[in-house]
Amino acid sequence: MLDREAVDRWLEKFVHALRAQFGERLVYVGQHGSWARGEGRPDSDIDTAVVLDRVDPADLVCCREIIEQMPDAQKVASGVLISVDELRRWNPGEQVQFFYGREVLHGSVDGIARPPTAHELIEDIRTKACDNLIAARHYMIYPHDRSQAVHRLMYPFKHCFFALQAWMLVQEGKFIGRKEDLLKVLSDPLDRDVVEVVRDWHKSEQDRTERPLHYIQLLERWSSHMLAELRSRAS
Repeated sequence: MLDREAVDRWLEKFVHALRAQFGERLVYVGQHGSWARGEGRPDSDIDTAVVLDRVDPADLVCCREIIEQMPDAQKVASGVLISVDELRRWNPGEQVQFFYGREVLHGSVDGIARPPTAHELIEDIRTKACDNLIAARHYMIYPHDRSQAVHRLMYPFKHCFFALQAWMLVQEGKFIGRKEDLLKVLSDPLDRDVVEVVRDWHKSEQDRTERPLHYIQLLERWSSHMLAELRSRAS
């Protein structure tokens, strides 16, 4: 089980190993995810983003070996490894994570990436809403054991949260990292409901099993509603 002190020790060891292995080729290391937002739980992953000057097959092997030597890596290690060129070509809306809700541990992405524009954020919100709508309606229409399928929707619901963070950045010009802080400013009941689902995901397993359609329909309604909001904003 993790606490903030243990996470900091883990990250210090990880960055030290990366620097020793890659030297000046190591461009950026950032802590992302729930611990960076101040929402980490004892069972939360340690999420990192690593940027190298390039990523060769041998680099993937080296990174895997570094991670395998980290404490409890199989349980807690998570993140992304990309090259400078790949980051430049990354979905602009997804680049928001390199500027908001993260802690820089090494280097910088200045001159490589930039904060996304309002238009880019809106297009990323649209993509998330479309993907979620497809997933929700799939489970509503096609034969599945919904009591099992509903537990696969953690990431679609997380994407609702990320989309609403981006929506607030577009609407209000401010990034709100924590779910509790976001709930304080959301007025739409559907927005509040999906954020509460993400916040309470790890203690709602029984309720999801007993009421799977409730969660699937909520995801479907929110996604359709968000697409309508985007259409309204554009008109």
